[in-house]
Amino acid sequence: MRILVDTNILISAILFPHSKVAQALLYVTEHHDVILCDRNIYELREVLNRKKPDKLPDAKSFWLSFRMS
Repeated sequence: MRILVDTNILISAILFPHSKVAQALLYVTEHHDVILCDRNIYELREVLNRKKPDKLPDAKSFWLSFRMS
């Protein structure tokens, strides 16, 4: 199954890697195809750049591992 994940879920999983949201996202990535659109990445980058710029490298390696739609 192909799943488009909401940007808020991505942000939460990156900021809180041991949370239930992160665990659920990990499950989804292991059992399904996660699709990211340009808008997801743009919004993720903008929010992290404003609030947690130190997390941008983590986010970049995260989104590069997924297919783009």
